[in-house]
Formats: sequence, C-alpha cells, structure tokens
Amino acid sequence: MTTQVNEDERQCYLDDVISENVGWIRIQEKTFKRWMNEHLKHRKLEVEDITEDLNDGLALINLLEVLSHKSIGRHYTKKPRINAQKMENIVATFNFMKGEGIKIVNIDSTDIMQGNMKLTLGLIWTLIFNYQIAANLKDDNSGGGPKKKLLNKINQKLRKQWYQRRVRGWTTTSTSDSSTHSASSPSPR
Repeated sequence: MTTQVNEDERQCYLDDVISENVGWIRIQEKTFKRWMNEHLKHRKLEVEDITEDLNDGLALINLLEVLSHKSIGRHYTKKPRINAQKMENIVATFNFMKGEGIKIVNIDSTDIMQGNMKLTLGLIWTLIFNYQIAANLKDDNSGGGPKKKLLNKINQKLRKQWYQRRVRGWTTTSTSDSSTHSASSPSPR
C-alpha cells in the first residue's frame, strides 16, 4: 500500500513538473517566434511554427543574414526538397555561427531538422543573446565576454537599488563634536 501511495505522489509530482515545463516552453516559443518575426519581416518572411519552419534551414539563414548584416553565401539550397538539402542548409547556418564566434553547445543540426523544440528554443536563445543582448553591451568596458558583461550590468543595477533602499530614510546631521546618523521614522498620525 505504501509503495502505491509513493508511486502516486511521484506521478502527481512528475505531472506538475511536466505541465509547468510545457507552460514555459509555450511562453518561450511565443516570445522567440515574435522576436524572430520582428527581424524576418525585413525579408518579408514569417515563422508560424518554430519546429516546422526552421527545419529546412532557410528561415535560420535569413535570420542570421539580417542579424549579422552579412551573407551566408551561396553555400545553401534555396529550395530544399530532400532531407540532405535541408541538412546542408542547417549545417551552413551552424558553420556561419561558428565563424561569427557563437558557441553552440549540445545542439546538432539534426535536432533542428527533426524539430526538437527545447533545443531549437536553445538555439534561438543563443542568437538573441549574441545578437541582441551582447550587442547592447558592447559599450561596457568592464572586460570579459558578453555573459560577464551582462552579469556586471545586472549586479550594478542591483547594488544601486539595494543602496537606494538601504539609504532611504536615513538623515545625517552634524553636531559640534561628531556626525550623528539617525533613522527618520514617519511621524504618528
């Protein structure tokens, strides 16, 4: 009996985790699709289904060319009909990203062609990070790569907010013998 209860609790927990992940995946898909379409509209293209519309490589090629302001070149099939042509297009995007210095970790061209949602979203996040976030951090002279610059910027904001919260409500008055710091409290009403 105890085993059945534990198994039921475990299944309920797994169902909760899965439904929570599905919710996040849908939110990411919608957000990333909107981001991609914002850039692809310059080419009069639109992505409706991330897993389907990226699996031939053409949307990725166009997105990369728009984001980088560079051409991938003629090393891809403009109207891929067979899987080998689709794979070549996706491989061309991976080679282009590698040439741009973008690290692709644990994502393979077959993952994109087969429509692996999580890994496709991971690839799009990598593009957002490298072309949108890192580009906005170029003026940051703190050193390090984009991740370190982003963390530095976030830490600066957090420290500033923490300091402002911490200091609010404190007054400094000077007396003849020393400085006195006191917390000002609201007057009773």
